[in-house]
Amino acid sequence: MIVVREKLSVPEAIAQQIEYNSELTAYTDELRARSNKDKLDELCKIRAFDRETLDKCGAFYVGEMTEMLLPKYFKRVSDLGVISDTNHKPIFRNRWVFPIHDTDGLVQNLVGYSPYADERYIYGTSKYYRRRDTYYGLENLELAYNMGYAFITEGITDTIRLRDIGFPNSFAMCGTHSSDFMIRQLNRCRYGVILVPDRDDPGLRALKQWNFYRSATIFVNFQFKDIDELCYTAKEDGTRVKNVENIEWFKEYAKICVDWITSSEHNSINGLHEQITMI
Repeated sequence: MIVVREKLSVPEAIAQQIEYNSELTAYTDELRARSNKDKLDELCKIRAFDRETLDKCGAFYVGEMTEMLLPKYFKRVSDLGVISDTNHKPIFRNRWVFPIHDTDGLVQNLVGYSPYADERYIYGTSKYYRRRDTYYGLENLELAYNMGYAFITEGITDTIRLRDIGFPNSFAMCGTHSSDFMIRQLNRCRYGVILVPDRDDPGLRALKQWNFYRSATIFVNFQFKDIDELCYTAKEDGTRVKNVENIEWFKEYAKICVDWITSSEHNSINGLHEQITMI
């Protein structure tokens, strides 16, 4: 989505936004290059993700706040959305950071994650990012268009989980909201979308706002909060391992939804919706 913040022509606004996102991407790349790579292996154990999945997401770790104050960007860092307006310090400390990309693969914002903090996710405040109008995972939007369908989740780690188990055409709403722009963006998929909502009350309320032309909904088994929780088993030492049986179980239901939504009798017919509960 193009955000016009001042009176510019559309081409000027697009060029300005690309320039900004390009700089944020370069800054992110340098943070990642300087980061402690062993921390990604730690996250793999904590969340039962494959390292390859985290590498594809562009994830990295920020320990001390000072790691974010790169000399090359010192004069511009406050404009990149990673400095608090309250205390004027970097917003990430002891967090794994996930870039939020645009459709060209440029970074448009950063979100820091910690499984130990009360506030598990902290979003950056970059100049052109609008959380209510932006999916996590847009770097794979063209892939979804080519495949003809997409998977939708509520949270970022839910989408990372889907990508981790073989569904690269998955995207996160980054919350319980939705917008007409986001709905229109994935209504362009030829066949439709497959919704994988959380099973809690906020997730079920959010589902009512996900009004796509054609959709199938997979409700995970009632004993699990979301798709992420379904796919791992927690160990006594605080780490997690993949629950292969549950993953294969989900894949069977996903195939049912994909077959249904891509079948010729439903193709190009709006207003078709199907709900499937894993039992």
